[in-house]
Amino acid sequence: MTKVILNGKIIEEKDANVSIADKGYFFDFAVYSSMKVIQGKIFFPDYHVVRLFESAKLIGLEHNFSEKEVLNWLNKLVEINKIKDSLLRAVLIGDPDNNKAKLFIFPISGLTYYPSKLYKHGAKVITYHGERLIPQSKTKNMLMGFMALREAKNKSAIEALLIDNLGNIREGTRTNFFAIKDKTIFTAPDNEVLEGITRKIILEISKKDFDIKHEDIPAN
Repeated sequence: MTKVILNGKIIEEKDANVSIADKGYFFDFAVYSSMKVIQGKIFFPDYHVVRLFESAKLIGLEHNFSEKEVLNWLNKLVEINKIKDSLLRAVLIGDPDNNKAKLFIFPISGLTYYPSKLYKHGAKVITYHGERLIPQSKTKNMLMGFMALREAKNKSAIEALLIDNLGNIREGTRTNFFAIKDKTIFTAPDNEVLEGITRKIILEISKKDFDIKHEDIPAN
């Protein structure tokens, strides 16, 4: 049976429950991170934990967990469940009344791989007018993203690009957006989008050979 971790304690998946009366969960006072495990190795776990804590800080979600112990829990869960290729999700739920935050870490089977033709010929996306609340924080407030992605799938697209009230492309529901012209990479200002792990890595690598401009990108 699959094991999960709750506040550092290993428990059965069936026991990892949140009460319907939990205020933190009801009010979406929670942040999360999803990370890939490939051949038993977690993809940049330190980046994910740092962002999880930064997301919590941005919404005033207090907790007593440390980066080191969360990293240890992540690796322990991979080892216990003998995970090879999967997703790990960490969900940090705040307590508005007593500062007793809960941190769930659990595996989600399966990884999404797109056909190679999409990388060669491109993929269909749609645009969707909407902006994430507190965009720099990866919160559990996911209704708008869910609706945008559902519309994309209904139109046989794989993603929806979110368009703000000024008509600028910010990001996708699950992706970051870049535009390239000559030797310049354009991407939205940092304070308007989530600092995606892939975005962070791409910009770090690209700055050696490209100029990076953080500015609004008109959809039209």
